[in-house]
Amino acid sequence: MTTAETTAQFSTKPQRFYILDLVRLVAMIMMMQGHTLDAMVSPQYLNLADFPWNIWHFLRGLTAPTFLMISGAVQVFATKRDAEGAIAPHVFRQRIEWGFKLIAIAYLLVFPANRIFDLPFVQADGWRAFFQTNILHVSGVTLIATMLLMKVTTNNRTFASISLFLAVCILAFAPVADTINWFQFMPEWLGAYFSFKHGSLFTLLPFAAYMFVGVGVGTLLSEIPARERERRFPLYAFASGALCLAFGLAGTYLPFTFYPQHDYYLTSPHFALIRIGCVLVFMGVLTYLYQFTRNFEEYYSRLGKKSLYIYTAHLVFLFGTPWFHGLAHGAHQRSMTLAEGMLVAFAVVGFTLVSAYILDYYQRHSQPIRKGIRFSFAALLVYALLV
Repeated sequence: MTTAETTAQFSTKPQRFYILDLVRLVAMIMMMQGHTLDAMVSPQYLNLADFPWNIWHFLRGLTAPTFLMISGAVQVFATKRDAEGAIAPHVFRQRIEWGFKLIAIAYLLVFPANRIFDLPFVQADGWRAFFQTNILHVSGVTLIATMLLMKVTTNNRTFASISLFLAVCILAFAPVADTINWFQFMPEWLGAYFSFKHGSLFTLLPFAAYMFVGVGVGTLLSEIPARERERRFPLYAFASGALCLAFGLAGTYLPFTFYPQHDYYLTSPHFALIRIGCVLVFMGVLTYLYQFTRNFEEYYSRLGKKSLYIYTAHLVFLFGTPWFHGLAHGAHQRSMTLAEGMLVAFAVVGFTLVSAYILDYYQRHSQPIRKGIRFSFAALLVYALLV
C-alpha cells in the first residue's frame, strides 16, 4: 500500500452507524418516562410487585446499562487512531475534559448550598447527600479510564480485549465489594464511588463494567464492513445476548454460591449478565427496525448527540436544582393518578426532545448563538453560586 493510500485510509471518515443513535434515543425516552411516572404518580397506581409494573420496573433498570454500553461503543467510533495506532493529543484532551465535565455537572445538580459562601455551614448529612454518586459520576470516571486505556494501547482489538477482561473482573468482584465498608479507609467522596451504603444510586462496581463491555461491542461493529452491519450485527447481538442470558439465569438459580451475602439486583454478576443480554437483544431488535426509520435518522442522530442535555434538562424539569424547584416538588410529588402522570410524562419527553433539537439546530447554524448559549449558561451558573 502506498503512502497516499495509507493516508487516505486513515483520513476517510467512516460511515456513521446510526443504529447506535436510535438505541440511545429509545433508551432516553424510556428513561424520561420512567423518571416522570416514578416521581409524579401515586404508589397505589404503580405496584412494582404486580404485572405490568414489575416488567416496567425491570425495563427501567436497563436504561443505565444501555447508556453505558452505547457510550463505550460510540467511543470506538468517535476516537480515531492514526496509522501508528496513536490518538491525536487534542482528541485525547477533549475526551478527558468531557469526562470531568460529566462529573462536574453531576455534583452541580445536587450542590449542597445556595451559594459557595454557604458551604462552611453545610451539615454532615448535606455533604453525604452531595457525595452520593449517580450515572453521570460513573460515566465520567469510566470514560476517563477507558480513554487512558485507549491511550496506552495501539489498536482497538487490544483495547477491546483488555476492556472485556476488566469488565469480567469488575462483575466478579462486585458482590465482594458490596460487603466491604469502604468508608472505613476512604473519605466520604471517594467511598461513595464504591459503596451503595450511603445512598449512591450508581457505583463503579459494577456499573463501570457496562461501558467496558460497550467497548467490545463497538470494536466488533467497527470491524464489520459498513454495508454489512445491518445484516450481520443482529446475528452477533442475538447470539451473544442469548449466551449472556443463559449464563446469567443459570448462575441465578444455582443451588450454591461462592459469594458472600450481597444485593442481587445491585451487585450480582448473574443479574448483570441478564441485563447485558437484554441490552444486546434490544440492540439487535432495533437494528432490524431501523430499516423502517431511515427517513428519521438525522433526527435521532442529532438528539443522540444531545444525550447529556436531555438527561440534565429532564431532571431539572422534574426535580429542579438547588436554586429552584421542579415539577416533582411538594404536593405534586407522587400524588397523581396514572392518567395524569402519563400526560405529564408525555409533556416532559416532548418538551425535552424538542428543546434539544432546537438547541442543536442553532448551535450548528450560528456561531454567535452557540457562543451566546455557552456564555449564558456560564453566567447563570456564576450568578447562582455567588449571589
